[in-house]
Amino acid sequence: MTVLDLDRLRARLVEANLGHHADALLDLIEPSVRLVSEPMSERDAAATGTTRLGGEPDLPDAAAWPSFRDMPHSFIAQINLADVSGLAGTNELPDDGLLSFFFDGDQRVWGFDPKDRGGWSVMFTPPGASLHRRRFPASLPEGGRFAARALRPRVELTRAPWESFDVRALGLSLAQALAYADALPADDHQGTVHRLRGHPDMIQGDMQVECQLASNGLYCGDATGSADPRADTLRADAGSWRLLLQIDSDDDARIMWGDVGRIYYWLRRDDLAARRFEGAWCILQCS
Repeated sequence: MTVLDLDRLRARLVEANLGHHADALLDLIEPSVRLVSEPMSERDAAATGTTRLGGEPDLPDAAAWPSFRDMPHSFIAQINLADVSGLAGTNELPDDGLLSFFFDGDQRVWGFDPKDRGGWSVMFTPPGASLHRRRFPASLPEGGRFAARALRPRVELTRAPWESFDVRALGLSLAQALAYADALPADDHQGTVHRLRGHPDMIQGDMQVECQLASNGLYCGDATGSADPRADTLRADAGSWRLLLQIDSDDDARIMWGDVGRIYYWLRRDDLAARRFEGAWCILQCS
């Protein structure tokens, strides 16, 4: 697990005149499983149900390849939950089974439009199911076919981003939130960062409110959704959205999200507890 000097962080918060918020801000720290992209061995490449990024998915025969607007989704990643069971941050996930992640094959969705629903898919295959390697559909664009990479899990701690709903829910003013941002140590999550659970590495700001509003039918590409009479009531429950999976742009897997961006799969706490992974909402951010 990445060592985070909590005493030093507390001291920095005190120096930033945030001492009365220090306990609450430190309580927001969450463990996350960073998924390190590595070359696949021949054995793992041939085996079904292995944790990996890209390549072709392993699915039950009855599972249909998801599509959106007459185009097959890209296969993004599959996580064999037995590989991460018991690691810090994974206690709310099933102990076994396979999570498979898909996204729009032509990257036409960003997650701020309610009409984007269906532009991604998360499938849970329970343990013991028979899996078979599924070939790419002929109509999937070449740019939506990614190279297979192994994903090695490594636990690290993640801090709540200063722009997040979680931080704003503590009652910090904008000036205090900016002071919190300045108090955080230099970002040690450089380079390609794929992660399961924990806090996201955000590029364009908070996503919890965006998930909450867009998934409930409010457009978030401009101020329209925020101005809707339903927005304030909906916004109050934005904290129920938690990061499920973050997938970065990855040159080795031939993955590029917009301009060196990331995609983020979010899921409500209640849906996670009930294993309703189909309830995920996905957002693409880039610089």
